[in-house]
Amino acid sequence: MTLLLACAVGIPLSEGDSDPVATADTAEMEDIPGPGEVDPTDAIFDPTTIHDFVLELPAADWADVRDNPYAENWHAATFRFGEDVVETVGIRAFGAGSLIPGKPSIKLSFDHFVPGQDWRGVEQLKLDNSSQDPGFMNELIGTAILRRAGLPAARTGWTRLRVNDEEAGFYVLFEPVDDRFLLRWFGDDSGNLYGTADGHHGQGLNPIVNGGPFDWYVPQTQSETDGSDLLAIAEVVASGSDAELRAALDIDEFTRMSVIRSVFGGIDTFSADGNNFYLYNLGGYWSIIAWDLDADLGYPYYFSTALVVDPSAPWLTSPWAYNPVSGAAYTDPVLSRGIAMGTDIDGIVAETLAGPGEWSVIDAEIAAAAELIRDDVYSDLLGYGPSFDQRRHDLRLFVHTRASSLLGRDAAPCEEAGPGEYRAADLSPAGTVGWGSLLVDSTNWGPGFQIAGEHFCTGVFAHAPSDVTLTLPEGVTHLSAAVGLQDWVQQCGDGATFSVTQDGVTLWTSQPRANYDEPEATGTLAVVPGEIHLVASPNSEYSCDTAAWVDVRAW
Repeated sequence: MTLLLACAVGIPLSEGDSDPVATADTAEMEDIPGPGEVDPTDAIFDPTTIHDFVLELPAADWADVRDNPYAENWHAATFRFGEDVVETVGIRAFGAGSLIPGKPSIKLSFDHFVPGQDWRGVEQLKLDNSSQDPGFMNELIGTAILRRAGLPAARTGWTRLRVNDEEAGFYVLFEPVDDRFLLRWFGDDSGNLYGTADGHHGQGLNPIVNGGPFDWYVPQTQSETDGSDLLAIAEVVASGSDAELRAALDIDEFTRMSVIRSVFGGIDTFSADGNNFYLYNLGGYWSIIAWDLDADLGYPYYFSTALVVDPSAPWLTSPWAYNPVSGAAYTDPVLSRGIAMGTDIDGIVAETLAGPGEWSVIDAEIAAAAELIRDDVYSDLLGYGPSFDQRRHDLRLFVHTRASSLLGRDAAPCEEAGPGEYRAADLSPAGTVGWGSLLVDSTNWGPGFQIAGEHFCTGVFAHAPSDVTLTLPEGVTHLSAAVGLQDWVQQCGDGATFSVTQDGVTLWTSQPRANYDEPEATGTLAVVPGEIHLVASPNSEYSCDTAAWVDVRAW
């Protein structure tokens, strides 16, 4: 089977692509691992390393790819990776929202000009410029969660790219959804694979009443298909019996895919707006494949929206939940049928947060990935360094806040106070705040605190300027805390300075703190029973800075 590579195009977030992909013969395919087997190509998508790719091609050809990406013209290049050399590799720009001059997203096709040619077991690679994800991490984190849940999603990694001895950028490396992908996940690549047509999201598997199936879907195979199978499955979803639906479609897979992406704030997905997915019909049984996770995980421009996505009705919060062809509002009929059939959505949420989407695992993955790629993002042509630093912390904030909200408690393990030890909540916190309310052990973003990505369970949240008093009981002689500004950039203010005073004496003063500065510890302070003041002073005349006293302990 020969495949065409394409992806669902979003408004305005996703990538478009449709090119023939040569298929290896059966003997070559016998070496492709099946589901759950060790795959040697995993090394290409190793999240603990950054590859170095080199392309060599005539300067005029590279200028066409780099500066005229909208033409998406193919050119031949030599590909180098260490001692590996592959001649006559096809390259072109690809994408929709990321199709920008200077640093376009790039498709590498090892078999475009030389049928059957591959590199280390892959026929194609996609290099995404991450222009829509300043953190360069959404795809890595989101797809890893789905794969841990046993759901089909592309592997990703990173690469530095040099072209003709010049730095060309830092890229997110994508595995394409092609014949080899289908063989690994489904053990068979002979089915019909479909992606959505450019700009035609919002149909999903609702009945097709305006136009034909190819007004919304693009076949990704060169096998004969007239799209009648799409018409048929849409009718089964709409009016087939429960037994007929289960026989024709992996409703459990569809539902878990929808719920898990909703848990992590997906607003540009099959269930939210009918976008960013492939459909695969293998012998009359349909599966869904995730694609393009830029707008999951608290997409920066829709951070607050992503925090309130309802896994039972994600289209209610998606800003793109409509069909631009028919004008109809979008709802996901498969998820609706699953709920009507008794699917336990809350159970899937709980299972996700305890397993493949467990907060501490994801938090550690984000921290490790950010440390690995930070210098490369700062060196990249897009100049996203400062935005990256914000995004890496906000990504950790989002994951914790979202998990805590759905769990109804702090997702982080929080220790109880030890014998003879007091926390801020035990010390009658009171006082004045610059605006809003004095909050104890929580913020506007859920339980606990996030400062420069690090989580703290206990403390006091008080917008500067603020003066918070704690009442220390008899026997208390020491106090310690740390200070900082709660994550999520406020776009106002100039930071704050913190101090601890008692009986008119200043016991400690911080350095001026700004958004995303590391927390600063007070060290152990000698105190006496009675009132003690925690003061946050803005560093400029006006402030909305989110001052936080965290990990407050008295003993």
